[in-house]
Amino acid sequence: MAFIGRDDDLKQLQECFTERRAQLVFVYGRRRVGKTETLIQLAKDKETLFFAAQNATKDEQLASFSRLMFEAGAPGKDYLSQYPSWERALTELTRLPEPSDGGRRLVIFDEFPYLVKSDPSLPSVLQNLWDHTLRHANLMIVICGSAMSFIEKELLGEKSPLYGRATGILKMLPMPYWDAAQFFPNYSGEDKALAYAILGGIPRYLEEFDPDETIDANVKRHILRRIAPLYSEVEFLLHEELRETAKYNSVIRAIALGATSLNEIATHTMMANATVSSYLANLMELGIVEREFPVTAKPKERAKGSRGLYQLSDNFFRFWYSFVFPYRSELERGDVEGVYERHIKPVLHDFAGKPFEGLCREWMWRESAAGRLPFRARAVGRWWDRQDEIDVMAVDNASDAAIVGECKFRNAPVDRSVLNLLRDRAARTGIGQRTYLLFSLGGFDQSLVDDAAASQSDVQLVGIDELFHE
Repeated sequence: MAFIGRDDDLKQLQECFTERRAQLVFVYGRRRVGKTETLIQLAKDKETLFFAAQNATKDEQLASFSRLMFEAGAPGKDYLSQYPSWERALTELTRLPEPSDGGRRLVIFDEFPYLVKSDPSLPSVLQNLWDHTLRHANLMIVICGSAMSFIEKELLGEKSPLYGRATGILKMLPMPYWDAAQFFPNYSGEDKALAYAILGGIPRYLEEFDPDETIDANVKRHILRRIAPLYSEVEFLLHEELRETAKYNSVIRAIALGATSLNEIATHTMMANATVSSYLANLMELGIVEREFPVTAKPKERAKGSRGLYQLSDNFFRFWYSFVFPYRSELERGDVEGVYERHIKPVLHDFAGKPFEGLCREWMWRESAAGRLPFRARAVGRWWDRQDEIDVMAVDNASDAAIVGECKFRNAPVDRSVLNLLRDRAARTGIGQRTYLLFSLGGFDQSLVDDAAASQSDVQLVGIDELFHE
């Protein structure tokens, strides 16, 4: 499959490469987000030393790196079988032959945390060499890893030897929905939205679906069968990153079932609030859970967390805990068809409603950045109080103007009653200057279309095809 998306990430990395001074760039993000493939794309037209670290001993790592260096022409190949230390090995980077095109050499350490695990002194060694020799060399060094909290705290944090040395830091996020949709070029807008609701923006998951098969066939073949990689993906990732996976399962399952406050999650899991809070913090570091506040919340309110709600930020985790985890017994016995027809197909559109709201918020960010909204948005999110909720809301820099929206992922056309209800809810936000957006899978009632087309209208209608229009 051709490489899809990541245009902005690649552009920024390429700009680092063309800088005059040496570069030490950190690229990190959760597993499966596409870091390695993006770096492979970056390296395509460059003389590159690409070292993929393994979970191995220091000696084994050094032996592998030494072989790579010698193949690249490092002078030590004539009298060494391998370098005796990382200090010696990294020093030799400056003695590699100049690239044949006269440009800069790219050096990539993929899964760098594995190297530090086998030799905790490595960050200090790299810091010392960077300060004295490497920062004067014709090199771009990329440190890549999936252990996000380790990279943020142990490599980039104030107590790390490498603190302040990075010339670039790129945290790679899941793809936006418009890039994810490119994996399924022949799908309808509805099916693209469903695929995104199920898989999210993780390239590795998107690659598993066959773009020539239907959503139904893909779910049954590539998620519900025991042999399918996505069937065991969630458990594999949790075991890789966390201990006490049974308790994390309980926390994630509670959120997937609709428990969003700390008290609700604690009650559902029968754990103490402090214990649940600790598990939630770890899940947020992994990019699986996010803490959400009303879009109008002030910084002080966010710091207290009095109105914060927890959501699963990963669509695939939400799908897996909604439809795979509860029906494991049937799936283990091979009843894929029964589970899909009884438990998934009848409620799939309802399940997709919340991811569809997230998709609409991404659309609003994109439109704001392109200057196609009434103002540049300072924040885009949800709004709620004790009584009401607004699916999508953008506020301007002064918080005295807002765009409020309602999202309907259903096949029936949206009618005037939806707009009237949205107006009533928006009046309670306290923001006087408002415009309205209605997002719909099933189109719009003719009277709404006429209203939106009228001059001076404060209503915009966005259909499913417009959401996926380039």
